[in-house]
Amino acid sequence: MRADANAKEAIRSLYELYADDVYRFARLTLGDSTAASDVVQEVFLRAFQSWGIFRKNSSPRTWLMSIARNYMYSEFRKKRTERKWLAQNRVTESVDDSSDKVESMMMWQDALSKVPESYRQVFVLRHLQNYSVQEMVEILGWSESKVKKTDQRAMTKLREIFNSNYREAIPLDAR
Repeated sequence: MRADANAKEAIRSLYELYADDVYRFARLTLGDSTAASDVVQEVFLRAFQSWGIFRKNSSPRTWLMSIARNYMYSEFRKKRTERKWLAQNRVTESVDDSSDKVESMMMWQDALSKVPESYRQVFVLRHLQNYSVQEMVEILGWSESKVKKTDQRAMTKLREIFNSNYREAIPLDAR
């Protein structure tokens, strides 16, 4: 009974510290706020269930992100293709078109939806959530060279997408 209480308190603390990080990772990976909220719930449920076997070899943040990544990956595998899954679950948001920030966010979301899932995960973790390469190695379960190479490929692909799709939307002084 006491172990359960300790686990519950530990997970509650981790939730307060890292729920936003898990949500951002899931939201940017999936492109769907509802699905991202579900991922957060599932990650902390799984963390609670496996608290007793958490070896503390990595930071709790890295451990939670690994759980999130593995959960999302298993969800992707259940679908025939990622594109089909995104098309079935995409949430359209109503936004004020006059806002440059919202427009920029939508361009990024659109661009990220056009790259492979592995590119999207690496880009989100590295450039939006500021994880180190070593932390990404632990989260993704990849070699350091694969993380770096995938990051380079993701950046190249995103540049291509922005150059071909959004050239006219980007002010001349920002190019």
